[in-house]
Amino acid sequence: MFSITTRVRYQETDKGGRVYHSNYLVWLDMARTEYLRSKGIVYAELEDAGYFLVVKEINLNYRASARFDDEVRIDITKIIKQKFRVHFHYNIVHNLDDKLMVSAFVQVVCINKSGKPIIIPNMITEIIKE
Repeated sequence: MFSITTRVRYQETDKGGRVYHSNYLVWLDMARTEYLRSKGIVYAELEDAGYFLVVKEINLNYRASARFDDEVRIDITKIIKQKFRVHFHYNIVHNLDDKLMVSAFVQVVCINKSGKPIIIPNMITEIIKE
């Protein structure tokens, strides 16, 4: 559905030489941000309009580790929109051999400037297909 690639940087690894677990969350956010950008939605403009997409729930299933200088691909495999939330499903794979390293699920909700949950704006629902 949508993919980005990144190369593991040294600072993303732990003492054992593997990607530190919280960095996978950063990569998911990068993929989601770039997916929206590819559809014409820039986060800064969304926030200027008074809409803020915030993470409500995350689930990661670690299967294998990435290491320094590996090229990884972050795939958004499915997007499910609901009235008040959007579910993003991801796979993070080693780009060289397509080995699945992490499968993930992220649920985002939209809030206004006051922090109150609101219906996902049309500018987003129009680009997301179940």
